[in-house]
Amino acid sequence: MRNVGDGPLPVLALRVQARAREEVRETLSEDNFQGHRLYVLEVAGRHPHIKIGYSSDPWVRLTQHIGEMNRWYHTLIRAYVSEPLEDKDSGRRAEDMAHRFMHRLKYVTAPNSREMFIGTDFNAGRACAAVAVSLTKYPA
Repeated sequence: MRNVGDGPLPVLALRVQARAREEVRETLSEDNFQGHRLYVLEVAGRHPHIKIGYSSDPWVRLTQHIGEMNRWYHTLIRAYVSEPLEDKDSGRRAEDMAHRFMHRLKYVTAPNSREMFIGTDFNAGRACAAVAVSLTKYPA
């Protein structure tokens, strides 16, 4: 394993990252990149993890996350963005709910982070985010 910032990322890692980014772009382009959404990112590297967050501009936020990941020699493997939510308050509620679901499943957050879950299954994170969005959009 290389040290942080020691050389470029491997070509295969960059291809996988580009494919994940393109899938998000296609999903977001259906709504003209608009909408408050949750996202789940699967990150490979020295400390594999998933990140569950909220953004009113998920395309810009994804770009920021990729830049930060790559500086630490981490790579985006898969990404999920939820269907749009109504507003910022509903986005924050859904994000908080998804985090609580992850904690109930006994997934551990990284130190000093409420949205980064270490050694977590991407599909579990995606399911928690999707259920949280559904419960926020369509309360019983």
